Amino acid sequence: MKSFIVLGLGRFGISVAQTLYDMGYEVLGVDADEKIVNEYSRHIVHTVQADITSEEFLKSMDIKRFAAAVVSVGSNIQVSIMATVLLKELGAKFILAKAQDDFQGKILQKLGADKVILPEKDIGIKVGHNLAAESFFDLVEISPEYSITSIESPPSWYGKNIGQLAARTKYGVNILAVKCQQKTNVMPGAGTVIEKGSIITVLGKNDDLEKLSTLE
Repeated sequence: MKSFIVLGLGRFGISVAQTLYDMGYEVLGVDADEKIVNEYSRHIVHTVQADITSEEFLKSMDIKRFAAAVVSVGSNIQVSIMATVLLKELGAKFILAKAQDDFQGKILQKLGADKVILPEKDIGIKVGHNLAAESFFDLVEISPEYSITSIESPPSWYGKNIGQLAARTKYGVNILAVKCQQKTNVMPGAGTVIEKGSIITVLGKNDDLEKLSTLE
């Protein structure tokens, strides 16, 4: 079985970790914040509190055994750089690093990242293309079991924020974007309120997506 290590459990990191875990892979999530580590230990099983810039810690993880390492702390360029350099030196097979902008992305690539992602920009581009396409409501398959799709918000969601909906717990899906009145909020926070007429872009198992489309 493939295994992955995710360094940094912010919204992007935990979304990647949970998706990989739900697909049946072994995932190790690492964050310096004990509260975050404890909170997500219920969702991805293996979590560790540690300084991801610690060479001693990363060496103890036997980085070469992971199919890929995800550096998801784009808000702190110094931490991203140090973690990326150490992962490269320790023989990581594949490094995916999150960046906040193109300049930061170029730095991380020069330092050893195999792939750099700008979450809001990359997802925003995909969502934008979907919004402009006639097939907006079609599924975008990302594996035999998982897809991304967009639905009209069920009336029962009106006036509730994403935190109250607990979409992952109740419906088994992750909300990637919310579009309302020509404005698209990519990777919305827990306080984002769902208004009447909102279009919700979600990631989940095909069975769960089908059930979600029948909600009233």
